[in-house]
Amino acid sequence: MTSQLPDSQLRKLQRLVASARLPERPLRSQPEEGVGACLGSYTLHRPLGPRTWEATHEKHVGRLVVRLLAKDPPPDRLQRAVSDLKSIARITSPIIVANQRVSRAGSIHFLTREFIPGPNLIEWKGPPRTGLFAFYQLARALQSAHDRGVAHGDLTPHNIIIDDAGRPFITDVGLRRIGRNLAGQTQGHPDPAIDAADLGTLFLTLVTGKVPAEILRSSVPAALPPIDPKVDPLIRNLASKLLVANPPPTVRDLADAAGVICQKLPNTETSKIELLQRFEKKSGEQKG
Repeated sequence: MTSQLPDSQLRKLQRLVASARLPERPLRSQPEEGVGACLGSYTLHRPLGPRTWEATHEKHVGRLVVRLLAKDPPPDRLQRAVSDLKSIARITSPIIVANQRVSRAGSIHFLTREFIPGPNLIEWKGPPRTGLFAFYQLARALQSAHDRGVAHGDLTPHNIIIDDAGRPFITDVGLRRIGRNLAGQTQGHPDPAIDAADLGTLFLTLVTGKVPAEILRSSVPAALPPIDPKVDPLIRNLASKLLVANPPPTVRDLADAAGVICQKLPNTETSKIELLQRFEKKSGEQKG
C-alpha cells in the first residue's frame, strides 16, 4: 500500500474535502415525532435502533441521542466506562461524534450524545464520487483514533451517518466494549485490524451503493462503477487489495490510498483552503 501522505498532500486533501461552508447541525430543530416516554429529565421521541432514541432535555435546547446501558452496574465497571468515554472524547476529529456523558435515571444508566441529522449507510444512496471523499474522511478519522490508542470495535453501516453536504460522521466509538463491560461481559480492547476490515467493506458500500450484507453474501466481487479514467484503475487496485492483500491493509493504508484517489479526481472544487481546519478547530474548542 502507499506510505503516509506528506503534509503538503494532506493540505491539498483538506482543500478537496472542504465544503462551500461550515456545516450547521440543526440542533435547535424539533424532533420528528411525538413523545414516547420520559427518562429522568430526558424525553424520548423517535426510536433510532436497539435501546436508542432521539431525545430532548427539559433544560437544554437541541436534539440528542439516548442509548440505554446496563442496570445498576458495579461502581468499578462504571468507573472504567467513564474512563473509556474520556479517552474517546480526547479524539479531536470532527468526524467522530463522542458520547457526552453517562447519566442515570433510577436504576437505568444511559449515554447521551449529539444528534446528527442524515441517513446512515443502510439508507444512504449518494453518488460514488461523494462516497470516495466520505471514505477518505472516515479513514483519516479512524487513523486519528488509532493513534490515540482507541479502536471503534463495531464499525457498521448503522453507525456511519452522511449529512446533506456529503460529510460523514462516526458514532458509537467503543460503545460495544463499554456496554459489555458494564454488563459484566468483560472483553479485551477492540482490535484495530477489525476496524480496517470493516472499513474496507464500507469502502465498497460507498463506491458501489450496495449495502455490506449484499456485498458479503455475493459470490462475485461487487461491480465497481466507472467514475473517471484517471482514478478507475486506482479504485480497482484498492478493491483488489482489500480482498487479497497479505498482510491486509491498515486504516492508515486505506486513508493514504483513498487520499491519492481523491487528489486525482478532476474538476474538484479547491477553494476555501481553511474551511476544514476551521471546522476541526471549532470542534476541538467545543470539546475542550
